[in-house]
Amino acid sequence: PPEDSLPRHYLGGRSFGPVLTAGTMFASFFSGYTVVGVPNEAYRSGFLSLRWITSAAIVGLGFFGTAARLRKLSLVRNHQSPVDFISDRFRSQILRYTAVTFQIFPSIIYLTAQCTAIRTTFNSIFRLDPNNVGAVIGICLIILLFEFMGGLSCVALTDAVQGFIMVLCFIILPIVIKKNFGGWADLDLESYPRQDFYQTPTSSEQWLFWNFTIVNFCFFSLPHFLQRTYAAKSLGALKFGFNVVTLGPWLTMLTGTFIGTVGVQMLADAGIENPPSPFGAILTVLMDLGGFPYFVSCFSFTASLAAIMSTADSLLIAISHVLTAEVVYPIWPNASPRRVTIFGRIVSFLSISVALAISILGGKNLSDLAAIQFGLSLQLLPVFMIGLYAHKSTDCHPWALAAGSWLGFVTTFSLHYGYMKGFNPEIDGPPFNSGVMGCAVNVCVVFIIEAVRRLSSRKKDTAVQEEDETEMFVDERDDKVHPSMKPREHQPEWDMPHISRFGDVALTPDLVWKCMEGVREPFAESWFGVLMFVLTLLVTPLVGADTPPLNEDGTLAFAPSVVRGIPSWAMSIIGFTALMTLIFFWGKFGFGLLLCVRPFRCY
Repeated sequence: PPEDSLPRHYLGGRSFGPVLTAGTMFASFFSGYTVVGVPNEAYRSGFLSLRWITSAAIVGLGFFGTAARLRKLSLVRNHQSPVDFISDRFRSQILRYTAVTFQIFPSIIYLTAQCTAIRTTFNSIFRLDPNNVGAVIGICLIILLFEFMGGLSCVALTDAVQGFIMVLCFIILPIVIKKNFGGWADLDLESYPRQDFYQTPTSSEQWLFWNFTIVNFCFFSLPHFLQRTYAAKSLGALKFGFNVVTLGPWLTMLTGTFIGTVGVQMLADAGIENPPSPFGAILTVLMDLGGFPYFVSCFSFTASLAAIMSTADSLLIAISHVLTAEVVYPIWPNASPRRVTIFGRIVSFLSISVALAISILGGKNLSDLAAIQFGLSLQLLPVFMIGLYAHKSTDCHPWALAAGSWLGFVTTFSLHYGYMKGFNPEIDGPPFNSGVMGCAVNVCVVFIIEAVRRLSSRKKDTAVQEEDETEMFVDERDDKVHPSMKPREHQPEWDMPHISRFGDVALTPDLVWKCMEGVREPFAESWFGVLMFVLTLLVTPLVGADTPPLNEDGTLAFAPSVVRGIPSWAMSIIGFTALMTLIFFWGKFGFGLLLCVRPFRCY
């Protein structure tokens, strides 16, 4: 059947072992934002770029808390598409296609960013015209060819190779820089060109740092990550992949901060000011040394392209998967497997064409889209968390969740373009992360709509118990009565997804929890959520602003507090983020590092 061809092409037949799962997750997660973006940001913003490490830890937290349930339910309920869980759990076309929109739109922005990173990095290294587009078009065609040749299996294999290249790069490159130019401890603060990097962050920077830490929590809901959750052969393979992703930021993002901050001195000594791509300019300086540094620079350039390409091909096949499964297949449910494959390739071609067009023609508007990308993904957080962890009494109507998501979407756009664009904290007042504020509005709207709906109902039962009015089904496996796959009370027929592969029994909160019986999970423990919230506050540098102050000539009024060349406030970020990472591993392996509480058996 056509629907059986989808998991073979888009999920690799659910056959990824530990090494392949880890390789493809690592290469897909640590993208051009990591290899090129973090050094570039560190060059311009200094140690505040450590926010990527703390945010990556929160990404790991989201994955840590949801992957086991999502994968288990995908096997029990035959979920094949990244949107299938939402379709099955809430049985609403409105919410289903709301989720499709909020998965596709951020993914297109993400793919566009990869195309831009390819163009800027390639043109910078080879000293081409910054507006040259020939290279990026050629590389995108290669990415498209990978997806055409073998689906996710081919993409995952290339990801594993590209991930290995990235690991070698992030090990060798900082060593070469340290040997030839020194490290953090070797920087002379009196002559360092950007002494403001050693000042404590302003209050606005601290607030936005915390907001950025949490805005990526819903990264697990992006379709290319959900694909890998479903494609893992076993929970052991998924566990191994999670371990690699958890350790990855310390190898990639911390190294990126080192490259960018030390690169300030390197480029200043070379007489290079404000390069369009600082990372590319740093590699060029290394190339000028010749010998082994020249080789490492070429290898690092290869690694940067590998990182960008691995994320781009992962996003491409994920976009194709969602649109094929949720748009093309429902329109042509009786299409042959060959025709479904052709449709998927057409979708892939159109997706990368759109991303290329936006990248080439978007100009400054692209940075605005990239700034709200993860904030848009965050609008699906209430949907997934309620779907995975709600009980009967706390379940919500899908239309309330859809309304909250769309109003959060509008809030994110409105705040960014109407308030934060061109923002000046000295004039405009307190800053906001548009995605976090949008999610706050989202949650409030869901709460208000659900409360009004329940209060206006004359029935004494809760919203979830309304399902008892529908036709019931007796499951012979547990002799319990469950709601059948029928519309909810007052739900129009057109809002009911007609997907037979989920089975005859509705996926209720009770069944979700029943699937996870015997497994202690972090998000099921209230104290764990409180602990993680406290840690996200502690990783934020809550210190007095602008200390030491700057003199009129841009030098520091007095020596800052540093530890091995790193500002003490930045060292506290590293320390508390490391503690968060250790807690993750304690939960995985039972190290017993905290409070003598029994470790979680999540996998």
